[in-house]
Amino acid sequence: MTLATDLLASAKLHARIDYDDDDSVLELMLSAAAADVAAAAEYTLPETGPELPDDLRFAIIDQTVMLFDARGQDTDRPVGLSLAASRITARYRGVRASKPEATE
Repeated sequence: MTLATDLLASAKLHARIDYDDDDSVLELMLSAAAADVAAAAEYTLPETGPELPDDLRFAIIDQTVMLFDARGQDTDRPVGLSLAASRITARYRGVRASKPEATE
């Protein structure tokens, strides 16, 4: 089993896909999403799902569903990380958003 195979059922639940016709496409998208999330988080992914932290698991699944939903659409907007994946990977990089300090 691969990481994409381990995450396939969860991705289908998240996307509300109840058929198997797109499983091979979803596995490709899961692999691409995993690579995107790992690069953004600066994290080395395990080969299978059980060792993957839950938040990164969700980031990969959410990214995959965003890619699946955007397939075939003619859009001027480049597809980057989903909002959830961006927030999760930022924690791994130590990125912090802070309020500007008040000046008196």
